[in-house]
Amino acid sequence: MKIYCDTCIYRDVFEGRKGRWIDFGEVALNVFRQVKSKEYTLIISDWVIDEFKKYKDEKILLEFIKKFEKDSVIIIERTKEDEEEARKLSKTNYPDALHVVLARKENAIYLVTRNVNDFAEFKDLIEITKPELL
Repeated sequence: MKIYCDTCIYRDVFEGRKGRWIDFGEVALNVFRQVKSKEYTLIISDWVIDEFKKYKDEKILLEFIKKFEKDSVIIIERTKEDEEEARKLSKTNYPDALHVVLARKENAIYLVTRNVNDFAEFKDLIEITKPELL
């Protein structure tokens, strides 16, 4: 099964983010442990990497991804067509619409995010889930 994690999941890991009752970083790491144990195949897009750059050096993320076996990770690049489709999907939430388009492009079963409400308008297109629910 393929999963696509949005940028917040990677930020949870590298920023050690914590909620009031939950360690987001640890929960996110558990998702990546499941990828490492081949329960899931991880899809990562250049869009995630571009968003990640706003918060941290992307080299950290790229080094992290290299630690997975090649058949455990699929790296995809967005196209103009993907961007156009995202703009059609949502007039007000292009960034998350693009994540949805890219996840669907690679046939992800789940789009994993901490911000489930941000993706509510796309729930009929792909299953949206929090990392602790995998």
